[in-house]
Amino acid sequence: MQLPQRVFLGALVVPMLLASVGTVFRPATEIEPGHLVFAVRSSEIVLAGTAGTAAERQEVVDAVRVLTASYRITDMITPNAGERMPVSSGVVSGLLGVVLDQGVTEFTGVVHKGHLTASARVADPERAGALSDALRAAAPDLRVDEDFTSD
Repeated sequence: MQLPQRVFLGALVVPMLLASVGTVFRPATEIEPGHLVFAVRSSEIVLAGTAGTAAERQEVVDAVRVLTASYRITDMITPNAGERMPVSSGVVSGLLGVVLDQGVTEFTGVVHKGHLTASARVADPERAGALSDALRAAAPDLRVDEDFTSD
């Protein structure tokens, strides 16, 4: 390789490599919170979204596993170095615990940018109110919007 080609490659490739490494090794305070979707469908709990590391993802899955042995857990959380979980594993297990304690078998929750959007099918309006109150108590730092339907 001739000197001009080396200089050109060095001027182009090295900054690109350094920039990509810089995004992977950013301090945690600079990493943006991602999103989390959790759903309860009869006997299955589905988890999806983004986590900063595989360990962070596993922490959430383990926290949900501790809640129940009777539900199949489907994990579709993707580790992404540019994003972290929007809430802690404790908040995730608290929210899902509320849903399971209320006996809700059709529930979807999306956490993104400090906001929980929840939809569920509940037995009656009283249970809808109890679920709404319990979700707000389980995650007081999140703004909660819900769309509950009763049978």
